[in-house]
Parts: sequence; structure tokens; C-alpha cells
Amino acid sequence: MLGARRPHSSAALLSTVLLLHIQAAVAVSFQVLVPAGPLSAPLGGTVLLSCHLSPALSAQAMQVKWSRPQLGQDVHVYLPDGTEVQGERYRGRTELLRDRIQSGSLALRIWNLTLRDEGRYLCDFQSDTYFSDATLELHLTSSGSDPLLDVSLYKDQGVSVTCLSAGWYPEPNVLWRNSHQKILTPESEQKLQSDDGIFNVSSTVVITESSDPALTCTLSPGSPGPEKVSAIVISDTFFPRVSSWRVPLFVILVILMICVCFLILAALCLWRIHKEKGAIYTELSTFLLHLQPFMGVGPC
Repeated sequence: MLGARRPHSSAALLSTVLLLHIQAAVAVSFQVLVPAGPLSAPLGGTVLLSCHLSPALSAQAMQVKWSRPQLGQDVHVYLPDGTEVQGERYRGRTELLRDRIQSGSLALRIWNLTLRDEGRYLCDFQSDTYFSDATLELHLTSSGSDPLLDVSLYKDQGVSVTCLSAGWYPEPNVLWRNSHQKILTPESEQKLQSDDGIFNVSSTVVITESSDPALTCTLSPGSPGPEKVSAIVISDTFFPRVSSWRVPLFVILVILMICVCFLILAALCLWRIHKEKGAIYTELSTFLLHLQPFMGVGPC
């Protein structure tokens, strides 16, 4: 009877061993997951790069590395014995969050972000028998200063309005509109990038007396983020107009000048006539004096 049961016991033992092997194989297989799409963070700020295993397995006995392979740099490494190693460029600026390591999550926090921190990051988990990794992209942003609007005369053509703003990354877009939301074409525009990669912007539009005096300058970042807007209404004092009372005054002055000129010309004519009459009278008197000896008549 005992001998008849041995085949069943061997089959059960074999099934148990195979099941344990299958479970072990399943246990060491995992996938590394990171957030879909790029992450954005402010320059000089802090970012949290998350990375975890699926299914949720303990990573306490694994090696977990955050790195930047394209630059040949290790950012922060967790070793199976529980120790950590920081990359040279990241010393004092990174931290591994190990509170969820039992469920396979080991996020990386980086602070005091600079433009050199922008780019692709690789997160990899390595056990004794399996390896998996995933990459994510980090984009950095900097929202510049509120636009400053500077107004000045522009030759003889009107008024120039310049929109100035500093401290942008990536390169911002500049948009001018009037009160009817019509987009205006700038007369000139400069976007200068400093040595630290930050953009400073200067954009100028020119308006004339017939233009819409209300202007809006809007700066928007090249990546998702808040816009900065400034508006202005150009005063009529920049476009001096002829007042209604000045026109008739000018006409009256012109008429008076014409009258004065006419009176001066008339006086000159009369003076000439008077002078000519005096000359004629003198000549006539002289002629009569010469005739007296012949006429025997004394002077009147």
C-alpha cells in the first residue's frame, strides 16, 4: 500500500518545485516606469524625478541608479548594501527618497537647478538576475520680468514704443496688439542670450497720429508657463494738433499783414505823388521868373 502511493507523492513534489521555479521567475521579472512626457521645473528651483517598479517589488537588495548616459555622468546611485553615491557634479544637490523602497519606488530630488541639469535622465533597477530601465526628459524654464514700456519720438514719423523684459528661458515669444486685438508687426526686435543662457528681450513698434493709441505687449515662454503683459495708451500730447481757435487767428493775422503792406504801399505812392507835385511847382515858378523881363510884369 505504501509503495503504491510513491508515484503520487513524487508528482506532487515535482509540481511544487515547478511552481516555486515559476513564482521565482515571475518575481525577478519587472518593468521600470517613469512619468509620460517631459517634466518642467524652474531654473534655480527643485524637481522630483519619480521612478518605480511594476509590479511593486522591494528594491532594497537591488542597485538603483539615476544617470545621464549621454553625458557619461552618474547622478545618484543606491547600492544593495544600503549605501549611496552622489555624482561629482551633483554633490550636495540630490537626495534619494527611500521611504517607498519596499514597494519599488526610489524618486530623485534635485535642487538649485541650472541649465546644465536640463536633458534626459535614465533610471535603472538591477537585481541579481534581472535588469530594466527607463528614461525621462527634464525641461527648465525661467519666467522673465514684467515688460517695461518705454515711449520716445521716432524721427518725424510718430512715436516708438519699446517693450523690455529680462530673465527668460527658453526664448520667449513677443506679441503686440492694439485695442481691437489686431496683431502689430514690430519695427525691430532683439532677443539676446547671456552667457548663462538667459534671454533678454527688446521689441519696438512705431505708431502715428492716425494709429490706435492703445497698445499691449505680451511675452509668453517657449514652454508652458505664465504670460507677462503690459499695456499703455499713448497720450495726444505726443501728437500736437492745431487748435480750433488757432486757424481763424492765423487768418486774421494774415489779413492784417496784407492790410499793413497795402497801407505802406499807398503811403509810398502818395509820398511820391506829393514829391512829384512839389517838383513841378518849383519848375513852374522858375519858368515864370525868367519870363518877367519879357512880359514887363512884376512877380505876383
